[in-house]
Amino acid sequence: MKLFCFGMGYTAKKLCKSLSTEKWHFSGTNRKSGDFIFNGNEPMHNAQSVLKDVTHLLISIAPSKENGDLVLLHHQKDILNMPSLKWVGYLSTTSVYGDHSGNWVDETSETKPLGARGLERKKAEQQWENLGFPLHIFRLSGIYGPERNQVNAIKEQTIQKIIKEGHSFSRIHVEDIVSALMLSMNDPIPGIYNLADDQPSSTADIIDYVCEQLNTEKPKGVPFEEADLSEMRRSFYQDHKKVSNKKLKQIYNWKPKYSDYKAGYDSFLK
Repeated sequence: MKLFCFGMGYTAKKLCKSLSTEKWHFSGTNRKSGDFIFNGNEPMHNAQSVLKDVTHLLISIAPSKENGDLVLLHHQKDILNMPSLKWVGYLSTTSVYGDHSGNWVDETSETKPLGARGLERKKAEQQWENLGFPLHIFRLSGIYGPERNQVNAIKEQTIQKIIKEGHSFSRIHVEDIVSALMLSMNDPIPGIYNLADDQPSSTADIIDYVCEQLNTEKPKGVPFEEADLSEMRRSFYQDHKKVSNKKLKQIYNWKPKYSDYKAGYDSFLK
């Protein structure tokens, strides 16, 4: 089997490291260096030759406001002419659901994104669906894991603890994303899948928990209305929903290794 990743980022790298080198060949693009350079501004060199014997294709590059999905912008014809392709996975986000007033959402829920990030992802999903071939869309909740978490910011006392009463987020540990992708790659069942752990929670709760584990003083909470936030970070608080992972559990018998943030943070705090 041969996997090619458009966007060798955090999740794609973790996936490749988890694959058997006896059964899999894997490679992917980087923005500035490496064998396969793709920055979204121009096509990857020699794409037809690179993709001709690829069996599994993963897309983990964010779309642009102006052009939608950048991989399709430059390589739609190449992808439609991949003779060995068995599986296509597109990493989207749960921001496509928008605000659901704190209620649970599943893959059948209305997509009504509020911010630019969600609108762009929804457009990109539609572009891939319009190709008409079997597609696996993975809507990812907030990704965290080793090298991508709030521990250092807490240790350095640079973190801002936002308080918004009753608000929670869904999250997913990167290892649980990888396990879901591997199940799908080995047994393709096209469709849309949410990826989240079992327990939505507030960012403030996570910060307090990590402080307890580190035996350090908890930062003072800042009301959301008074917080100094970037436009993107503020947009995260506009959406309030709980993301259901039941479909993935039912179809693939998938179980998150880290069912909540405590289990996830314990894995690298200790």
